[in-house]
Amino acid sequence: MNKRSLLLIRLLIASIIIICLNEESQPQSRVDEISYIKKIIRKSCEYMDEKVSTEGGYVWYYKKDFSRRWGELEAYPSMIWIQGNGTVAMGHLFLDLYETLKDSFYLNLSKKTALALMKAQLDCGGWNYLSDLNGDESLIKWYETIGKNAWRLEEFNHYFGNATFDDNSTAGAAEYLLRYYLISGDTSIEKSLNKAIDFILKSQYDNGAWPQRYPIIDSTHYSAFYTYNDYVIWNNLKFLILCYASLKYESLFKAIEKAMNFYILSQYKKPQAGWAQQYNFNLEPAPARTYELAALDPQYTAHHIEMLIKFYEMTCDEKYLKIIPDALAWIETVKFNDNEINCRVPKFVELNTNKPLFIHRSGSNSRSGKYYVDYDSNLTVIHYPCISKINLKRIKDLFHNAKCNQYEYMKLLFPFQVMNKTGIEIYYLLSDYLKIGHDRTNRKRGENEDKINTNIIDGIISSVDTNYYWYTKNAYISNEFIDIPSEIENTNNAYAVSYVGDKYDTSPFPNISDEKFISTAHFIRNIRTLLDYIKKMGN
Repeated sequence: MNKRSLLLIRLLIASIIIICLNEESQPQSRVDEISYIKKIIRKSCEYMDEKVSTEGGYVWYYKKDFSRRWGELEAYPSMIWIQGNGTVAMGHLFLDLYETLKDSFYLNLSKKTALALMKAQLDCGGWNYLSDLNGDESLIKWYETIGKNAWRLEEFNHYFGNATFDDNSTAGAAEYLLRYYLISGDTSIEKSLNKAIDFILKSQYDNGAWPQRYPIIDSTHYSAFYTYNDYVIWNNLKFLILCYASLKYESLFKAIEKAMNFYILSQYKKPQAGWAQQYNFNLEPAPARTYELAALDPQYTAHHIEMLIKFYEMTCDEKYLKIIPDALAWIETVKFNDNEINCRVPKFVELNTNKPLFIHRSGSNSRSGKYYVDYDSNLTVIHYPCISKINLKRIKDLFHNAKCNQYEYMKLLFPFQVMNKTGIEIYYLLSDYLKIGHDRTNRKRGENEDKINTNIIDGIISSVDTNYYWYTKNAYISNEFIDIPSEIENTNNAYAVSYVGDKYDTSPFPNISDEKFISTAHFIRNIRTLLDYIKKMGN
């Protein structure tokens, strides 16, 4: 055998040894990697609990030194935010961690969140957007200063003292308590959960709709109207369905049926067979905030079609399908392009004329500013886009493929003849099924696991700081409160397309500096990605 052949054999043997060693070390390396990821998750959650939370509750953004913090608006240190990526979203994350990692530490964190929500629950049984744990005196002061000066967030300009269904505040908090109860079996939650269910039932109108806020303070105010905006009716209906099936509360069926039928009752007349964001007591489209018009909304109409399809699949009642063709036909008359997957439609369509409406503003703050509407698509407000996008092809496909009782567990009329499933299993089956096109808050369980790769995981791991936390520049901040503006400044269109007006405006705007912030949304996204990776690896 020549030297060249001997060298090749040695190289081959060496290669085989290396391959074998790699195959043996890979599982051990993966175990070490997963252990380290679990450590990062644990340490970062400890940081959030010990340094960031307020009695188990959260807002959205924090300065690194905690000198300022924000929910939808700037918050006091004693405040927690219910809506958005605040307290409820963090609680769901802790429950996700507990169910995957089987570590009671995360169940304890989720209980802290439940206790914070119970403390924030109003006497009526619902929740506001936020809660001040220092009490009403502190909250009223906030409304009279920061809230009153938030030009474009008119819902915070006045303290109502009641609960809101807007932005999934009440239904979202109640659903979290439901999920926590089903997972933990913690009976101390039952009273608060049942109080929330009773509140939602009591606040429902006889025709099946819900107001934006309850108890009603002023029947002439838009918050008393029948409200679809921000999916008030849908979120309440979805919560009742989840309770009906997972808790076997048969008495909820009548309220569920009334709510589903309101979608039929409130459809506008042909040829404009769509839906508005809210309706007055004569079932006429009505305005809400000064930039929310008495008009029809094609995007909401598309989402309502998807809901009607689900109602049909649950009940086998064809009345929910019969009104869909007219709604689809109307959308065709207002769309801006022929791309059905990325169909552009106006946010608001004028009654009778079928013309798109566009929103503008002038002035500089909550005192001098005003909104107005016309047919001009130039210089429209940036914080409330006048053009929406819908996947019209998907909606049409759902309609054409709709099947009666397609899913065995969705037989609403006979929910207790379902397969042998636990309450939490039924909750997950239904909550995944009931997600519709607008719902981006909570992903379906495990739907992104296959999309996770090592580059993404390496990026998250390498960017964690010494506190086991991630900071981001992507935050919404605001001007500090100065005073109530006394003089009206004529600025014409200086703030026409900005998120925020002059120095008096406390409305949030995107941070453009290099300053980094603590963000609950950023935290949730990173932790969920790491958790998905752990599940993908089978650990």
